[in-house]
This record gives sequence, C-alpha cells and structure tokens, in this order.
Amino acid sequence: MAEVAKEPSRTTVRTVGFLLAIVFFFIITLLISFFGIIVLIDEMDIPGDVAPNVFMVGLIPPSILSILLYTKLFGRFI
Repeated sequence: MAEVAKEPSRTTVRTVGFLLAIVFFFIITLLISFFGIIVLIDEMDIPGDVAPNVFMVGLIPPSILSILLYTKLFGRFI
C-alpha cells in the first residue's frame, strides 16, 4: 500500500522554529563570549600555555543562557 505523505502539523513547524532559534541564540552568545574571553586573555597578559584553559570558560555563559532560554521562555510556548 502506498503511504500518503502527511503535511507537517503547525505544532511541528513551530517546534522546529523554536529549536532553530535556540541554535542561533547559542551561536551568537558563543561568539560574543569567545570574543570577550579573547579580550580578557589579551588584557590580562595570560601566558600562552594557560590561555587554552581559560578559553574554555567561554563555553559556560552561552550554555547556561541557552538552557534558561529554552526552559523559561520557550517552555511556555511548546
């Protein structure tokens, strides 16, 4: 039997839109955070062998902000 392709429901399209918004939000906050960490490393004259470890701190704010955005804001709409 041939299966009929169903048109995606409005809820599915909306959910995908929210998920894409979260991805873009994470990417933008990640870039801003990494830029801030680069400026911090440069201004504080952190040695080159320690700088990669400090650079990983830049992952923390976007992760926390994205989780908060997903749970608090988008949780109301999904």
